[in-house]
Amino acid sequence: MTDRPPESDVDPDAEWRHDALIGLHVLSGAYGEIDTGVLPGFRPISPAAALRAVAEAPDDEIPLSARVAVLHDLARARFPHRKSHEAEYMLLAASVADRHGLDASQLITDVAESVREGIPFRSTATGRQLPLSVAAFVGEQVCTTKTVQVGGLAATWIFSEFDTDAPFDHVAAWVDPRNWPERGPMLFKRMDLVGGGDPVKIGSLGDEHWHGAFLEEVRLVTRVKTLLHCDFWREGQQAAGMTYELDFSVDGEIDVDRGFLSVNDLGPVRRVKALKIVGFTENVWDRVARLVCPFWTDWVRAAAEGGTTTTPRPPSHAPTGEAGSWSALAGETLGAWVDFFGDSAQTYLALFGDVASRATSTDYSRSDWVEDGTRYWSQLAKDWARAWTYGLELLDEVAREGVDASFMPPGRGREAGRGTATAMSAGVPARTEEALIPVAGLAATDRPVCSDLVSIEDPASTIPSLEVVVGLEAVDDATYGVRLSTANKSVPPGLYVGSLASPLGGTISGAQLYVSRATEAPRP
Repeated sequence: MTDRPPESDVDPDAEWRHDALIGLHVLSGAYGEIDTGVLPGFRPISPAAALRAVAEAPDDEIPLSARVAVLHDLARARFPHRKSHEAEYMLLAASVADRHGLDASQLITDVAESVREGIPFRSTATGRQLPLSVAAFVGEQVCTTKTVQVGGLAATWIFSEFDTDAPFDHVAAWVDPRNWPERGPMLFKRMDLVGGGDPVKIGSLGDEHWHGAFLEEVRLVTRVKTLLHCDFWREGQQAAGMTYELDFSVDGEIDVDRGFLSVNDLGPVRRVKALKIVGFTENVWDRVARLVCPFWTDWVRAAAEGGTTTTPRPPSHAPTGEAGSWSALAGETLGAWVDFFGDSAQTYLALFGDVASRATSTDYSRSDWVEDGTRYWSQLAKDWARAWTYGLELLDEVAREGVDASFMPPGRGREAGRGTATAMSAGVPARTEEALIPVAGLAATDRPVCSDLVSIEDPASTIPSLEVVVGLEAVDDATYGVRLSTANKSVPPGLYVGSLASPLGGTISGAQLYVSRATEAPRP
């Protein structure tokens, strides 16, 4: 047990077991070069004592899923000290296996197989017999972290995106902040609505729309207490989301705390997104914020309860910065043409790079754009008649709509004006905030349009449709999605919602865009 002086409302044994779990992840090498010696109050625990402490912890303190996950990390490191601590390893495995009538030795064998074969643990014999809420994401990456800045303050970006076939109502309940301590007991220790009772109904959007101030206590790398401004919105069985913003750091530990959760129904599955942007007053915590990933993953895993499948997805949401710059846009565009025509499109890299570098000049004009476009498409025409035809259509679009046009090939996110080329010619990022929304039944030839986007916190805050760039993008072999982006810098951070429609009218999907106001920190 730790010899730290206990806080009045904190069980010192629980703190000790929490440190034991962190110690096992450290032992496995999961935290890389992070030096836990710099963590105030952290007390190293011997491997044998840590294994026993985690095995004997109450389920609502260290869930079974977290025990399987740390066993998997230890398997990746070939079970350190196993020869001398075989009994403790078996005790930890049995704390999971015995609850489900499984064999502890087989559990250890299967986590090792998952590591050796590079397969998700849930595809092993034991993994298939455990509930999805225990086995999901073990051996899979679903926690992405980045170093960002928010208003000049350092912060850490923690993001997850995945599909699950869990019932929509269940996932929507997971989005509701009132349920976080139950769904993520390792991460959320308290989420109390200030004043008690029910949150304040707003009711202007969707079927359920409310605001509440919550006293939150979380265990990130230390226990912190904050007053959070939370807003929740739900649109029937189609979509739900919430956004939160720091009102006050009760213990003075936090400078930044904002983010969102969302779920969208895609027919056979639900697409889930979760973002937390957290910045600590003491820089030491920012340097080790990746320690939160095992606890964060255990929380997002709870969204899949009641389902049979989970599929992690590449992050479709990122902080603004280099990823949104013209140079990145040029590379993205060229890559799309390589996919469209094959590797021979690489021949045009030099030509495209020349256009890109001159487009960032402040005196780059519309006539320059048309001249470069003509040269670009003329070169392509020597090989591909299709490209020439498409290029002529693009130049007609430039003449009709101005320089807000796109070099993208057909069916690959051709952004319908309103921002792309203007940003290129000004030498500034083409996108500042963006989101990818998968849409069932969308075809490569469709050109959806977006409505105004309204803040779920303050419906008076709106991103006009003319400031939303709409692009089509392949999500996978069978599904297309709509990528929304905006350069609007006047609206406050938060979740903005609206709808997507066909050009001829008729809603095809809801639309959500989270404005983070976070920028990716420059690399050292």
